[in-house]
Amino acid sequence: MGARPVTLLRKQTLINGDDHHLAVHTLTFSNPAGYNSLAVRIECGDVVKVCIPNYKPKSYSMSAERTGEFDITFKVYPGGRGSGFLDRMNIGDTVEVFRMGRMQRSAGTFIGVVAFGVGITEALPIVKCELAKSDAKRIVLLWAARTFQDTFWNDELLALKDAHGERFAHVFIFSQERRDDALFGRINVSVLRDVFERRFIADSESSDLSSRSGVRFLVVGTKQMMREANNMLAEMGYPKRSHALLH
Repeated sequence: MGARPVTLLRKQTLINGDDHHLAVHTLTFSNPAGYNSLAVRIECGDVVKVCIPNYKPKSYSMSAERTGEFDITFKVYPGGRGSGFLDRMNIGDTVEVFRMGRMQRSAGTFIGVVAFGVGITEALPIVKCELAKSDAKRIVLLWAARTFQDTFWNDELLALKDAHGERFAHVFIFSQERRDDALFGRINVSVLRDVFERRFIADSESSDLSSRSGVRFLVVGTKQMMREANNMLAEMGYPKRSHALLH
């Protein structure tokens, strides 16, 4: 499907912008007229390309999809051409969008997900998709942010824990705030070992874990953050070429 117009139905603010925190919003759009879906494969990391007027199409993750509508959740960056345009949209405004994505899912038994900042808008929807599948025994999400105030969807995280019990765990790590219920500092090999291998160890008798054949990782963030985290995972024995959830 080529670019088609969609209409803004609702806007929800998840984080109010101020001098210390950038605003985060969820926009709900109608599907294009005559289409039941954009055919975005959330579980494979497909993106919604938003055609920004007088600029180039910008990529956004589809954070949810329901009958007749879908969500885009995004952070508003100072001077951001794409996020600024979306932030200024009013209910009833239209914009053209299209789907893009070629990656395929590589099923795993133990899934580790690292989300840097607003990368959670792609990471958590994929986590939900993995939890809906029967092949993943254990899914652990590590979310790195500056402070707790930079996080959102916390009720959804708790609901997933309630629904899936020991099958799902999430861990916060904050670089600018110390809390008893979160790690402090920045992601390094020691943090990755502690968060993932310690939490996978309960199922260490599984051949998929002892041989590492069933372990998959997904890292979402800036290109530099993803490269650094994937290098750390490779140092731990999980090279991206053989342990990536999406290829």
